[in-house]
Amino acid sequence: MKKIFYIILLGLTTVYSYGQQERIEEMKNFRNQYFKRSPILTYYFKDVNNYFAPFIGTWIYQNGNQTFVINFWKETKNAYLNETPKYYLDELGGHYKLVQNYGQSNEQLIYTSQINIGNSITPWSTIVTANQPIEPYKMGGFVYDVTGVVNPAYPLGVRGELEMIINPVNPNTAQWKVKLPPGIRLSDQPSTFTIPTNVTLTKVNQ
Repeated sequence: MKKIFYIILLGLTTVYSYGQQERIEEMKNFRNQYFKRSPILTYYFKDVNNYFAPFIGTWIYQNGNQTFVINFWKETKNAYLNETPKYYLDELGGHYKLVQNYGQSNEQLIYTSQINIGNSITPWSTIVTANQPIEPYKMGGFVYDVTGVVNPAYPLGVRGELEMIINPVNPNTAQWKVKLPPGIRLSDQPSTFTIPTNVTLTKVNQ
């Protein structure tokens, strides 16, 4: 009887231990509809190829005496443990601002995404969520435009699909494109962007 008990206990321990295993996968498999995830594994979709690296740093777009500035950083192993199956994910975060007389002694801030969410006391940790660096020099994700008049019913502002493509010939320049996601929108849902939606950015530092 004791022998049977120990066999069962060993089996349960093995299953539990296996269920706690973490498996590292390339980022491309996060969006791959044909990639089958096991419910007993915790996946870490990792930027193993360092596709995020060229995007990290500060980029600007200048229009007259006004400059749109966006800073990107890499967030490593963000946890999504309430999902089934559980997973971790490398992501790109970012904040933007529009300034007048950028870099000069009389620089003035016109708007910034580094504000609190709606009427709360919680600041935005990031205004950009990018998790699709599945090929060199190209990333996609979402950016929230919180710079206009925010409808209290939509404290996130205008949600835009983001695509940014770095010029491989000149990696210090990139095309920044933002558009509304497809699908039905409610009549009171904000849909007008204040931030630039189709401009060429120039990288100014890492």
